[in-house]
Amino acid sequence: MAEPQIFQAAPLRRAIEALVAAGGSEAREAAIVAENLVGANLTGHDSHGVGMIPRYVASLREGGLVPNRHPVVKFDGGAMVSLDGQAGYGQVIGFEAMAIGIERAKQYGVCVMGLANSHHLCRIGQWAEQAVAAGFVSLHFVNVISRSIVAPFGGTDARFGTNPVTIGIPLAGQPPFILDMATSNVAQGKIRAVIDSVYPFEKAAEAHTKMVTGKGLFGKLVLTPS
Repeated sequence: MAEPQIFQAAPLRRAIEALVAAGGSEAREAAIVAENLVGANLTGHDSHGVGMIPRYVASLREGGLVPNRHPVVKFDGGAMVSLDGQAGYGQVIGFEAMAIGIERAKQYGVCVMGLANSHHLCRIGQWAEQAVAAGFVSLHFVNVISRSIVAPFGGTDARFGTNPVTIGIPLAGQPPFILDMATSNVAQGKIRAVIDSVYPFEKAAEAHTKMVTGKGLFGKLVLTPS
């Protein structure tokens, strides 16, 4: 079993920021990505924390992730808006998309938004928290465009992604209600986090690749629906 290591949040944040900047990101983007990933670890979601960095680096090399992109409005119907994330970092795309949605909700009373072509949006609960902090209820339905890993109810073959659902509701005088869940019995990232805790780094990295690409034992995993 891999030996556990303890890192202080501030130096870890700086290290992740430097790694993201080395991939071509401007300082603001690198800081947002680092804050988001370390924040996920600090809230107990190691599945969406700094362990995502190897996959991000691979995506940069493959061209599936493009630094320094911002959401572009493809359709503007006032209270209804469609955005293209241009394959940018989900931490930036998600934050800026939510900012647009919040402003539209202030203006029209509601906003129905579609966001396409974003890279990994990380912990979706953070976007619900952003809306709740502004005083709004938010509903998020996310489709995961990757290798199918979830079987239909009663099935044995993978047909779907983990497709998270998130709900945020502000509550007067108490913490908000936040539901943030995959529609499978376990998030794919939690399997990756377990692999990280059991295998040495080199073996863990190999297992990650097999799980994402569908090769080997880890690539044959099929999750059951919730």
